[in-house]
Amino acid sequence: MKFFSTSLVLAAAAQAVPDTQYLRRSLNATASDRLGLKWMGNDTSLPKVLVLFTGGTISSGSSYSALDTTDYGQTSITGEEILARDPLLQTVAQLTVSNWTRDDGNSTGTSDALVMNMTRFAHDALCSPDSDITGAIFTHGTNSLEETAFLMDLLVNCGKPIVGVGAMRPYTALSFDGDANFFQSIALAASPDARHRGVLVAFSDRILSGFWVTKLDSTHPDAFHQTTSGGDLGEFLNMRPYFFNSPSRPVPKHNFNISLVSEHPSYPALPHVDILYAARQFDARLALNCLANGASGIVIAGTGNGGIPNGSDIIAEAVEKGLQVVVGTRSPYGAASPQPDSTWAKSGYVHVIQSRIMLQLAIASGYNQNQTIELFEGTVRKAIRPFGL
Repeated sequence: MKFFSTSLVLAAAAQAVPDTQYLRRSLNATASDRLGLKWMGNDTSLPKVLVLFTGGTISSGSSYSALDTTDYGQTSITGEEILARDPLLQTVAQLTVSNWTRDDGNSTGTSDALVMNMTRFAHDALCSPDSDITGAIFTHGTNSLEETAFLMDLLVNCGKPIVGVGAMRPYTALSFDGDANFFQSIALAASPDARHRGVLVAFSDRILSGFWVTKLDSTHPDAFHQTTSGGDLGEFLNMRPYFFNSPSRPVPKHNFNISLVSEHPSYPALPHVDILYAARQFDARLALNCLANGASGIVIAGTGNGGIPNGSDIIAEAVEKGLQVVVGTRSPYGAASPQPDSTWAKSGYVHVIQSRIMLQLAIASGYNQNQTIELFEGTVRKAIRPFGL
């Protein structure tokens, strides 16, 4: 892994001024000063938007052809070069880039540790008392953009907008979608209307919830949608955000304490949680294999309403041995609803991929299996309790 410039600035500041409170008390000290952020733009009245650059398709190119949209990655551009592509960006916000790329140029989204470090940095930059930053965006590979959006939504909750953005076509492609998506993400993060809505995703003229968003198409430019929650939060008109409703909070959402998660001695990144996909003749012994391989928990993509086709007794055995288990549904829509007296959690309306992240954060926060059951099932049980649960 390469060292990040922002991390070097933080390390140098810590050595020069061990008492960080001193810097905060100094005249005109801000988070930008403390973190060494240098802002681009001539209009200092514009809001400040932090660009967390992790790479992804939005910065990837093809050396083959402008028609190549599947086998790219031979070339890449930096976050600063993305900003330089569009001078209109600086009519919307003051901008600075914090680099969170890997040595191989792939998106940070492939590493829990890097995503957690970036999330801690974003929380510090946006939520500290000395913050002078309006909002942030993060570029991301679309394969796991929804995972990072969900994680940050549960951990960064001071009301300031964070917007996930990516592209489905490389920057060398005919009709590259990344430039429009990127501009819209900046406009969204700079908008006062985006406050108190949690993490958002700007993609293909849509404004989507980071809690509910899911990638439903592997190659189409309009790949991201909200399924369970029933629709988009808004859209972009003339490249500016328009929301359909006032801010609201997803019912199953739980705010985790980022300090508590970060300080867990056993999980410097996040706990090991695997996903098992259930089908006819599902081998439940895989759960025991996960436990033997160091997993702290598993999420099962169950059949139908969160069913386990075979081996429920083996899953119960795994729970008794300390493996935390959540069962969702492999269906793209609908809930995995609670069952009376079950020893594992059902995920409700939280999708399997997102359930993995919620379980990781629960384990890192010290939850036991019973507390995890309440975390996932509590709001659903409350709604259906008159019917026997």
